[in-house]
Amino acid sequence: MTTISPPRIAEKPVTKTRSNLRKLAVLLVLALGIGGAFYFRLITPEGVKETFEQVTGGGKHAAPASEAIEIVDLSTKGPWDGTVTVNDAEEKAVGFNIVPVVAQKEPIRLELTGRTAYDPYKVNKIRPRFDTRVERVFAELGQKISKGEPLVELWSTDLASAKNDFQVKYVQWQHDLRLLTLREGLIKTGAISNQLFVDTQNDEQKSKLDFTLAHDKLSIFYEVPKDEIDPLLVGLKDKLVDQANFGSVTEKAKLTIRAKADGIVVERTVVPGNYYESTDVLMEVAPLDHLWVLVNVYELDQDKVKEGMTMQIHFPFVETNVMGKVDNIASQVSKDTRAVKVRASIPNPDGRLKSEMLVTARLEIPPMEGQTVIPRLAMVALNGSDYVFVKEPGTVEVGSAKAIKYRRVKIQVAQENADSVVVSSGLKAGQEVVTNGSLILSQLHEDRAMTSTGMPAN
Repeated sequence: MTTISPPRIAEKPVTKTRSNLRKLAVLLVLALGIGGAFYFRLITPEGVKETFEQVTGGGKHAAPASEAIEIVDLSTKGPWDGTVTVNDAEEKAVGFNIVPVVAQKEPIRLELTGRTAYDPYKVNKIRPRFDTRVERVFAELGQKISKGEPLVELWSTDLASAKNDFQVKYVQWQHDLRLLTLREGLIKTGAISNQLFVDTQNDEQKSKLDFTLAHDKLSIFYEVPKDEIDPLLVGLKDKLVDQANFGSVTEKAKLTIRAKADGIVVERTVVPGNYYESTDVLMEVAPLDHLWVLVNVYELDQDKVKEGMTMQIHFPFVETNVMGKVDNIASQVSKDTRAVKVRASIPNPDGRLKSEMLVTARLEIPPMEGQTVIPRLAMVALNGSDYVFVKEPGTVEVGSAKAIKYRRVKIQVAQENADSVVVSSGLKAGQEVVTNGSLILSQLHEDRAMTSTGMPAN
């Protein structure tokens, strides 16, 4: 019987596979070395020319002499002057565009956001000047109030006591005054002593002072209006005083607080029938004739804003524009928004505008002498700084071609817009800068710095 052996599985050539991997690694190293050598040869004039000939077929398909691009010698002898040299053919091939630098004529416009607020310095906080019970409340929350309108009616025994004291002091002063008048005649005839007359003068002056103090307590401390103080003295002048002349305690205990100015009730906490202390705020009345506008100006632009500048405020939800002026700039930066609060006051004669409305504002900053304007395409940002390439005056001879030098200049930006840049320093009006082609010049500048110094340009 014939035995059939199973087929043998071929073993992998391990040694051969490892040999292939070593060959592949060697090829990669050689490729990197050749590529690096090719790059370093390329950035030299001879390498550029040789590579150019290889790409164009060794000169077999080269362009006519009149159209040939001459390679600029970037490895000129001597120290590098920091410029990039480009000839006419290269400018046309790249499509350079050169524009003049112009002086700033239009104002810088900052677009800001913010909100409105009532002027807290004009908000009238209605407080009782003594411990009291509130009898009536005449004003509701959100109600417009005119000057002199009643707000709340109070009832207080402290007020009644102060009015009684005022009347008593007045009666005593009138008594001492009449006595002084009587004794002025007696002193002339010698009927009384000088000492008695002097004591009489002193008593009159003292009682007058007490009466004045009681009057000021009512008018200033308790804020009782004059038309409620004068009736307290009716019936107490030049006649004998009885209890009826003093008036009832119930009437004396009442006081109506009235609005000191036009406004709107923005807060009300008072409830009729409750008792309140002199430190309690019953309601707040805010003025309607003007509002504050508070906008955020970021740290980058804070030095541009000055008091007195014109600000145009737009109310997007009521389609209204109002002109205002900056009247205050905060002395600190908000830790939450990293912005500075800028305040403007605006008129609000009809009371249409309210507190806490969202607004957009445009702040116009007048042109400053020495500031210039360039196209946005001319600016190149590198390592956190901004640069432009300025055309040097005149031309230089490079071989048989004429070339132009461009110098990289660092600038300080005052404002960057979508299509233009306001430059605060670094440029002068009349200089010429590159727009199209500025990025290519930046790369050439970096390459030139590397070949000359071995370090990137600062």
